[in-house]
Amino acid sequence: MAGTQRVDWLTSFQQYRRDLLAFLTRKLGCHDLAADCVQETYLRLVSLGPRLTIEHPRAFLFRIASNLAIDHLRRSQRQIEILSPDPLPVEVPSREPSAEDALHAKQTVAILSAAVAELSPKCRQALILNRLEGKSHAEIAAHLGVSESMVAKYIAQALKHCRRRLRSNWP
Repeated sequence: MAGTQRVDWLTSFQQYRRDLLAFLTRKLGCHDLAADCVQETYLRLVSLGPRLTIEHPRAFLFRIASNLAIDHLRRSQRQIEILSPDPLPVEVPSREPSAEDALHAKQTVAILSAAVAELSPKCRQALILNRLEGKSHAEIAAHLGVSESMVAKYIAQALKHCRRRLRSNWP
């Protein structure tokens, strides 16, 4: 029984060997290295012995091969880092906005503040309650003593006005 499973593994390996070699050559970029990984795949497979039953041998072979390739690439990267005379520069992007972005944001806030100040009191209040305080149209309607549809009109009017002001100040 144990011999039969080994023959099945050997048959599976022989059946997919070329596919494995092509796959690893693409992944590693070197035919010789890929051939070494194919051999290592076979050795790993044989070391498992008859104790393992696999339903999809092709997928299993490719998983072993892929893991070996990843291990090799990681080892190579570590060796490059260790043997490199100068440490590799690490650029960490700043979380701070650029001076240009900060200035643009400040100007946008000033334009929007002026636009909101130009709104009628109920329109301004509806916009602030909705966008800044997260109130629903029903809550705003009860607070202002108007209908929900009027609240929707106030908010739409306020947003339209703010968009117009932004467009007129930014090309």
